[in-house]
This record gives sequence, C-alpha cells and structure tokens, in this order.
Amino acid sequence: MAHILIVDDQQSVLLTLEALLKSENHLVTACTNAIDAMSRLSDEAFDLVISDVVMSVGGTGIALLKTIRHQPKLANLPVILLTGKREKEDVQKGIEAGADDYVIKPIDPTLLIAKIKNMLSKTQQAAPRFAEAPVNMRAEFETKTEILTISELGCTMQSNVAPAAGSLLKVSSDAFKEMGVSSVTLRIVTVEKQATQEGYHKMTGNFVGLSEKELTPLRLWIRGKKRY
Repeated sequence: MAHILIVDDQQSVLLTLEALLKSENHLVTACTNAIDAMSRLSDEAFDLVISDVVMSVGGTGIALLKTIRHQPKLANLPVILLTGKREKEDVQKGIEAGADDYVIKPIDPTLLIAKIKNMLSKTQQAAPRFAEAPVNMRAEFETKTEILTISELGCTMQSNVAPAAGSLLKVSSDAFKEMGVSSVTLRIVTVEKQATQEGYHKMTGNFVGLSEKELTPLRLWIRGKKRY
C-alpha cells in the first residue's frame, strides 16, 4: 500500500482516480490545486504524486513539479503528470521539468495502474555526488540492442550497454516505423545481466508520453503480432 497524492481541479477526475487507486488498496489524499498540494506535501509523507498539468487556480502542474524538485526532501518523489494535451512539445516540457511519467487523458485505468506499480516497485538509492564540468557537446556511441517484446506499457530489450534504472532513452526501431512512429521515449525500469549471453543485459522500459494517436496503431500492431 502506498500513500498517493492526487491533484486536479476537476472533481470528476479526482473521484475517478480515488476510486481506482483505492481499489488497489492505496491510501489517497486529494487536492484541487497546487497550493494545497504543497501544503500537504510539507506536512505528510507521500510515495507518489499524480497531478494534472492544467489547473485554473494555484498554478499549473508543471509549476508544482518544479517546486517539488527544488525541495531537498521531495526531490526524489515520483511524479506522474496528467494532461489532455497530446502534442510532443507539451510532453517534453513535463519530462524536462522532472516528471517521472506523463499520462494522456482520457486515462486508461489498466495502463495507469501498471505504470504506478512499476514506479512504486523501483528502489531509489541516493548516488554519491562528484564535481562535474559542464560540456554540452553531442556524443554518440554504437550499441548492439534488440527489442524482445512490445506491449502497451513499454518494451523488453537486450543490449551490450546497461542504462541506469530511471534513465530516459529515445529509441528508434523498424518495429516502431511499421506503426508509423519514428521513435519513442522509454524510462528504464529494470536492468539485469543476461545469464545466457555474456556481456549483455536484459532491460524493461515504460513508454513516456505516447499520445492516443500513437497508442492506437501500437495496439493494432501488437494484436497482429500477438502469440496465443
């Protein structure tokens, strides 16, 4: 059971989310604006925040997210943003602000619950900090990566390079091109060494910010490839 804070200025959305999360035995606190949400975050401990992006009172979900990320005790708190905006630029703004995931409305309950379970199952460990020099220079390196499975939630892959859990990867593949999608963004959830192939790692990643326009051909493609 997790303590989840939900933030949305639409009462109908709050009621839907609350019922969905309580059905999974989570403790839920609801707020209708970012100001009240920060007040609750200051007084209580939460495992996850789910916030709408566009709210009419008290600031946007992006502003709330930026405030959370600037609070030392909240900096690593997982945050999922909800929005009806479907443009890639809007999704990118949320990711750049520090969102762990981005869910497009109308909400798919099964997909949202799967994302929450994956997010809550991740073990967050504080990494040691070292001095860094800003470079800001583009770099590329060759990898041997193969996509093993694709679902509505994300992908399973194997690669000779092991990205860090929690990192974002932009992935291109002929499989996605078949769906009419040039590339996807994945947040890496798990990484483990392949027992059967030395030097390779098996990883799972969740899609971040796929619009309904992109999810529809993805679902059709999966159904066409599905093995029974």
